Amino acid sequence: MGVLKKGKAEGKSFIFRLFVTDDELHARKAKNNLRKFCASHINDSFEIEVVDVLKSFNIALENKIFFTPALVVISPDPPVTIFGDLSDTQELIKLLRL
Repeated sequence: MGVLKKGKAEGKSFIFRLFVTDDELHARKAKNNLRKFCASHINDSFEIEVVDVLKSFNIALENKIFFTPALVVISPDPPVTIFGDLSDTQELIKLLRL
């Protein structure tokens, strides 16, 4: 597990947990796409925690994650789970209610 970015929350704060499998291609794409999306749409009001399911499979099971990459939006409520490489920016905007 690791934190990619942690910023001070001003207004709406987002906490993301990104589940990946090792350093495979889709995992790298999802990490990069999420970083770019946050930088361009959320600014400094976010935190990204990356969970490698091969190393922390219990956390994946607790979150009912059986496919990767998977993004769990922990905050703000309601929680949302998004599967895939996060390349569809418009879908992310819609799901995150931005």
